[in-house]
Amino acid sequence: MGRLDGKIAVITGAGSGIGRAVAVMFAKEGAKVVCANRNEKDGNETLEQIRAVGGEGIYVSTDVRKKSDIENLLKVTLDTYGKVTTLFNNAGILVHKPFLEHDDEDLAKLYETNFRGYYWMMQAFLPALIRHGHSSITNVASISAMKPESNAYLYGAFKAAINKMTRDMIREFSPQGVRLNVICPGPVQTNLTPEWVRNNPEVQKQIQKEVCPVGRLGKPDDIAYAAVWLASDEADWVTGSTIVIDGGACNMG
Repeated sequence: MGRLDGKIAVITGAGSGIGRAVAVMFAKEGAKVVCANRNEKDGNETLEQIRAVGGEGIYVSTDVRKKSDIENLLKVTLDTYGKVTTLFNNAGILVHKPFLEHDDEDLAKLYETNFRGYYWMMQAFLPALIRHGHSSITNVASISAMKPESNAYLYGAFKAAINKMTRDMIREFSPQGVRLNVICPGPVQTNLTPEWVRNNPEVQKQIQKEVCPVGRLGKPDDIAYAAVWLASDEADWVTGSTIVIDGGACNMG
């Protein structure tokens, strides 16, 4: 028996990093997984990993900046599995630069993916989640929403907005059977990690020393463990929570 047996989970940004780790771990725990991702190669690689651990799933090409893609994602999910029980909103981008170097293009890109994409996904999927009942949404924000951080101004602002909106939504939707929670990851090694960090072991060591009391950067699986719990019946009384998973980074000033 898996902890997610009977769950039909839709995961955005499933082609890499946290999204891929969550997709594979959900499958290991018995969920049928719908991998939503823009890049077909990455999405299918995640699907291969799901099948390699004995799991079941499908890949649906999805750009959360396009409402038509989201509507198609919902249709394919319901046509394939007849229901949806779990939404893991994770697709995101990072623009990392000084405040005065941000421009309107940065603002539009971050808004369309990191806020509007989450909003559109929830608007599309909530009716199906309500119909099933005993459902859940987990939105991925960031510790950038909770602590001062240089060069991630727009990113942090939209992540903070996701955190606030999610917590407000429980008043309307948790009485209808949908739990909504937020995970705020700290410095996790993914493709969103700035290249100057990914490719510089000395910088990584410095970050580990100064930012993470645990002594290492996060791994995608560190987030996936919490995502499994939030999606499971073990978290049946958990809604409106913001779970920080950051190796202690938020406590370092």
